[in-house]
Amino acid sequence: MSYTFDHIESLIVRSLESSLSEAEQTTLQSWLEENDANRRYYEELRKTWDLTGSADEDIMPDIDANWASFSRKLQHGTQAQPTAIVRNVNSYRGFIRAAAAVLLLGGAATAYFLLKGPAQMTVQTAANETNIIVLPDGSKAFINNNSTLRYAKNFKDGERAIHLEGEAFFDVVKDDAHPFVVYTSQTRTQVLGTTFDVKAYTVQPVEVFVLSGKVSVAGQEQQTKQVVLTEGRKVTVGKDQQLAEDAISNHDFIAWKDNIMVFDDEPISHVIRKVEALYDVKIVADENVQEYRIKTRVTPGQPLEEVLNTIAVSANVNLTKEGSVYRLGK
Repeated sequence: MSYTFDHIESLIVRSLESSLSEAEQTTLQSWLEENDANRRYYEELRKTWDLTGSADEDIMPDIDANWASFSRKLQHGTQAQPTAIVRNVNSYRGFIRAAAAVLLLGGAATAYFLLKGPAQMTVQTAANETNIIVLPDGSKAFINNNSTLRYAKNFKDGERAIHLEGEAFFDVVKDDAHPFVVYTSQTRTQVLGTTFDVKAYTVQPVEVFVLSGKVSVAGQEQQTKQVVLTEGRKVTVGKDQQLAEDAISNHDFIAWKDNIMVFDDEPISHVIRKVEALYDVKIVADENVQEYRIKTRVTPGQPLEEVLNTIAVSANVNLTKEGSVYRLGK
């Protein structure tokens, strides 16, 4: 397996912060199991992290002094010793824990660039909400429900990296010198300027849809194998890292951007979970109808009773109400 350093670096730091998702934890665990060197690297990082967390006083690295020392020592082939400024315990508690990770990941040089660099932004959506954000380069991200997006507060040199769990549609500003890259637990999708959708929920295969332009998609573990998608094409990537390309038959895959839910031959059990989250109600489907298939759509502001009646008619089942609970059955 092969991993990008930036991706693993991000996973390690957030693992130490106990903020990894289940899918990200699986990716990090696979990396740790590859060899002893990876495990030793992680353990050294964890021990230093723990030490900084239990210290009586926080030590704030003097980044400029460290960089100057590093530059001088580099010319003479000797190792630079960090310079530190002692601060109040509460002032730098969160900062020093991140700094400890950065210093171990790359020494004084890496610390200089990364600690001087941009902060990380995280946007999360709940089960019944979507969000639209403008990224630092002016690109737009339309974030679907139950999703998490992470990115640098300011894109600088190199790639414009986005880490996604869930689903988002991107309208990307063209910049040939700075590729726009979306990382998921299973894939790496790179573009220069286009509109495309990435669906990467934990329990489902990753899907990438291209509305305009061109993107390249590769599995995280087999990045030498990739597919280039053009307008109207999509690719599905499973846990086996196999890439299956196909044509897009319609634009229903981005209907969620307009708060429209489209159900195309989905089982009742899946449909009612989404309707429950949207309307904050309890819906039960009898066991003998849970796999009945549904073809319908739910539009913004549509009354709940109308939605449930449409589902019942589509699946040829009965709708009843017991107190505050709706039931679908025969």
